[in-house]
Amino acid sequence: MKNQRSNLLLAAICLTIESASAFQSSRPGRVVRGSASTMFAEDPDSSAPKKKASGKKNATTKKASHAAAEPSEDSPYLGPEVETPDAFQFDLTGGRPGAIIETEEQLMEKAKIFEEIESGERDYPDWFNKYGTLEEEILAEYDIDDPDAIDASTLGSYDITDLQAKLDYEWDPDVDEDPNIIRDTTGFLEETEKDEEGVEVGYDPMFGPSNPVDTRTKLGAAESYMINEKTRDPKMVTPQFYEGDPEIAFNEDFVKFRKSLEVIETYTDEFLPDMVVPRHVATWVGYPEKLSYPKKKYTNNRFTKEGDLTNFDAMTPFRARQRATELARAKNAEWLPDGVSQAWHKSERQIYEDIGTLVGSFRKGEIDEDVKELIQPALKVLGSCAELLSIENETVFRFHYHGLMKNKHGMAAWTETLIRDCGVEVTGVVFETGFRKRDPAYDGGDPYYGLS
Repeated sequence: MKNQRSNLLLAAICLTIESASAFQSSRPGRVVRGSASTMFAEDPDSSAPKKKASGKKNATTKKASHAAAEPSEDSPYLGPEVETPDAFQFDLTGGRPGAIIETEEQLMEKAKIFEEIESGERDYPDWFNKYGTLEEEILAEYDIDDPDAIDASTLGSYDITDLQAKLDYEWDPDVDEDPNIIRDTTGFLEETEKDEEGVEVGYDPMFGPSNPVDTRTKLGAAESYMINEKTRDPKMVTPQFYEGDPEIAFNEDFVKFRKSLEVIETYTDEFLPDMVVPRHVATWVGYPEKLSYPKKKYTNNRFTKEGDLTNFDAMTPFRARQRATELARAKNAEWLPDGVSQAWHKSERQIYEDIGTLVGSFRKGEIDEDVKELIQPALKVLGSCAELLSIENETVFRFHYHGLMKNKHGMAAWTETLIRDCGVEVTGVVFETGFRKRDPAYDGGDPYYGLS
């Protein structure tokens, strides 16, 4: 009796082990550990190749199958599993919809395979017919063999060549030809209309030309795509004349005559009611926006000679930092050594020195002593603030002004009033300050060298 119970208990344990083993082996992609070896049980359907109907991958199905293969919380832990990276997690399109998985070489190989299949050099494999019919074969009966027609199956499908395509305004000025230049001027206006004085109509010295009818205006009547002989389809429009009508020949002659007149078709814009705007002009593509300045040497805009530049590489770290601090605290940094600015201003004024003009300088000129005696009350009021330099044309008075720059124009107007109160005719007062543009004592102590 005891032996029978022991045999039944042993059989039940063995049956439980076999059931567990069978359950583990039936799960796809799971590792079943046995006593003697380790085996992998795979899904039998996973090795069978599947046919793509439209040439696209379904990300939803891929993610769903990946989620179904993940172990549940109740299953035993079999160690870490390596997951296949999902290609749909990476943005390879630069923000455009869809994922670019194929390279240019793969696209060329794919196109070659399809050409071989169409020509009969290559056949589909035997398992191909088990998965139905291609979507292209179903839609083949609607194909009109138009090379310019849009294939609906390619809409929303992007590859690597789409990123290399450029629009009209995405041209490279360094490589491509300028599309804004009209190379064949046949059919365009030769020159813009001129007025009696030979000046372009609508030209403004400050804003430039403004006449819409310029050399980019097309002459004659531009035909639409329904009238042009290359793209005309008489079936899509209502015929103007019945077949055999003698008016057809007369109408053709009239159309040719109208084209020979080269009349400019114009219209009136509601925002430009006083101007005539041409209806047909050459396309203006424009120029690409400059996103950066051209690269230059780091010593650009420096007036220090290359031989006089500080060689920080030859210094110790302490000395390099000390020298950098000295240059940072100096009024004239290394990029503009002392004396360069003064020499430039001197060269700008050298022409006045050569001619000998008085305006803009502190040189004294002719002074009428009688007039100077008459304006003595005004000179006493000015004191040391202004020094008389010359009297030009008996009515223009030049002074060397020593006062604050912020009071220069007010003092000049007041001096003119003081001289007029002395009974002397005055037409202008000039206060000479030379290079002085600021008041160093009141503007941070930094003298500014500029033209007066």
